[in-house]
Amino acid sequence: MMKPGLRFTMVASMFIIILLPLLLISVALGTGNNNARADEAYNGMIPVIIMVSLPLICCTIWMTRIITRKILLPLRELTLVAEQIVQGNMDCPITYRANDEMGRFSAVFELMRTRLLESKVNQDAYEQARNELIASISHDLRTPLSSIRGYVEGLQDGVARDTIKFERYLSIIRDKTDKLNDLIEDLFRFSELESGQLQMNYGEMECALLLESIVRPLEYEFAGGKARLTVVRPFPAGMVRADEVRLTQVFNNLVGNATKYAGEEAHITIAASHTGKRLEVSVSDNGTEIAPEHLPRLFERFYRGDKSRSSQLGGAGLGLAICKYIIEEHGGDIGVHTLPGTGNVFYFSLPLIS
Repeated sequence: MMKPGLRFTMVASMFIIILLPLLLISVALGTGNNNARADEAYNGMIPVIIMVSLPLICCTIWMTRIITRKILLPLRELTLVAEQIVQGNMDCPITYRANDEMGRFSAVFELMRTRLLESKVNQDAYEQARNELIASISHDLRTPLSSIRGYVEGLQDGVARDTIKFERYLSIIRDKTDKLNDLIEDLFRFSELESGQLQMNYGEMECALLLESIVRPLEYEFAGGKARLTVVRPFPAGMVRADEVRLTQVFNNLVGNATKYAGEEAHITIAASHTGKRLEVSVSDNGTEIAPEHLPRLFERFYRGDKSRSSQLGGAGLGLAICKYIIEEHGGDIGVHTLPGTGNVFYFSLPLIS
């Protein structure tokens, strides 16, 4: 509410502005003529002054109430809210609503406050995710390094005396170094993304040739292993403007995630088709279905749905965010959906140029 002193000052000021000229006229008449006619005129003006003053006083009171309700009170509320925002408290909604200039100004101010609140919430979540990332990276780096060190010391001490055990030790060391390399690669790509240095080298390429050059090395990697990779051929025709190296990163990440979460018996399928003037690519797996609450956030930076499982399997929660950035830079879209009782499907589309 408006302070009483301010309202009193306004009323007093208006009274002075209205009554002072009348009083000066009265004094002038009274001092300028000392005869009976002047006294009679002076006495006759008193009722006139009263009759004129009463409507003016009422008008003054009415105008004071309007100014107080329409301007001063909203301004005071805006001031209090602004002071709260300066102190870091943005959870203080503005209650003034009216279809006038002050109401529209209050609405814009309220919109600004809500945007600031959303930004603060997002920033707090982002910082929390970064802190969790640092802790996760420390764990993800320490665990394989400790394993590598242990197996190397075992080799040095001659624990692996037979060929089979020796080869098993080397296989484990290689697996751990691959995980470290994947983590460091994700961090490197993310640092490029954050600094705006993740450059694209586009070229016009035939869809079938592009896809063949990307998936063929993946087929070689799966040959002879328990996990299976099925590539649906033939690939569709058409031309796309793409960076082959970056799209290879997308495929490697999607296939790697599917293999990691589907386990040793993973069955991954890569398929491509035309939908209108877009190239549609899907990477499906037979792993555990992703919970519905995680689906909308999988491509956010640092987000890891099942944190306990993610900590066991490694990863910084950056791979899918990098994939999203690369695909969107190509003018495409990326997403995921589940197949009940079957698994998950990650998909993306790229615009065709012919």
